[in-house]
Amino acid sequence: MGASPAVIRDQAEKLLRAAGIDREPVDLRDVVSALNLSLVHTACEPFSPEASLVPRGDSHAIVLRGAGDERRRRFTIAHEIGHFVLHPGRVAPERGGSVNEAMRIQEREADRFAAELLMPEHLVRKAVHDEGADARRLAERFEVNEQAMSVRLRRLGLAARQSELLPPSRDLL
Repeated sequence: MGASPAVIRDQAEKLLRAAGIDREPVDLRDVVSALNLSLVHTACEPFSPEASLVPRGDSHAIVLRGAGDERRRRFTIAHEIGHFVLHPGRVAPERGGSVNEAMRIQEREADRFAAELLMPEHLVRKAVHDEGADARRLAERFEVNEQAMSVRLRRLGLAARQSELLPPSRDLL
């Protein structure tokens, strides 16, 4: 079956430690290097995915197709890293191929891994403590898009209590 949220979090944390990352925004070059992966940019082809993980020599490459929003691209790279870490030996579906339930589960796991990698819980909680739970401001700080940060805040149970998590007023200190 699939990897539990706890296993996904642990794998992301382990990778961050191995890459020597302890602050935001996460430098994906350090993560890619720690895994001996490479990034390859190519032109966009019709019906091709935005990115894929492909064997290359003794390791793998993350092939990025076309140009796009840098924050979305960061999430896409982290998603492919998630497949590399969580789903070794995974075969991506061919262009236009069908996607079964097992592949859908792997896609959700890779998304969760990307969130854990780019927005580690301890760093998000610290940022919320420092600045409040404003998804737009935190998205800037973590170099992710606002939607990804909003989802992360909800999953961590921080979005519902936004008013309680605003930064302390300097007037009261």
